[in-house]
Amino acid sequence: MRRTSSLVALALAAGLQAGCGEFPQEARYEGGSYAGKPDTPAWQSEAFDGKRENWEREIKRRNKLQSEYMRPGGA
Repeated sequence: MRRTSSLVALALAAGLQAGCGEFPQEARYEGGSYAGKPDTPAWQSEAFDGKRENWEREIKRRNKLQSEYMRPGGA
């Protein structure tokens, strides 16, 4: 019984110590800056013909379809 409680206490102490090992998480880029693909605005895709108004209209339409008040009666 005493051995079991000692093992449980040892396992608990080891588990608590494992949670204290925080290491810094930093992205390291070669050359000092991000070298990935440049980001473009969403409306500059073929789906919206490069027009921001078309993109905004589609976002508003999607938001209306997600509204629980609009669903029962139809959108």
